Amino acid sequence: MFTMLLVVGLAVVSGVLYRMGGWGDEGRDAMPWLPEWAFNTKARDVGCALCGVIAMWILFDLPWWSHLASFLLLFAALTTYWDFVFTWDNHWFHGFMCGIAYFPYAIASEDWIGFGVRCIALAISMGLVSVLSDNDVVEEVGRGSLIPLTIPLMFI
Repeated sequence: MFTMLLVVGLAVVSGVLYRMGGWGDEGRDAMPWLPEWAFNTKARDVGCALCGVIAMWILFDLPWWSHLASFLLLFAALTTYWDFVFTWDNHWFHGFMCGIAYFPYAIASEDWIGFGVRCIALAISMGLVSVLSDNDVVEEVGRGSLIPLTIPLMFI
């Protein structure tokens, strides 16, 4: 029970970092007492990837290399919405690729079904939160929090 509360806490932190990283100058102007780096997209990329890896580390005993490789892949996946491929911000594909970033965990755990389920769940949930909401805060906090919240699906 306590470990799931930690994962929920990491989901909250990840959601906040995802939003702050997307807020940019508008966020800096609205909250000048917070550090400037918090509103940089790299704060999102590093912070959300770190929250996801910490959640995996808390929940599952996997080799160190899978944590490092998954962190790097999730960092990379968080840097784009794939508009250079689709000509629009594709949050569906963004979610799918955030799921694919945990490929090293699938290798280490050999749980391919859970890995596939999580990839699809992230694609659908990140896409839906973006389509169904017309509020940037809800969208970004939602997408960021889904990264740790969907981790238990890896091992169904």
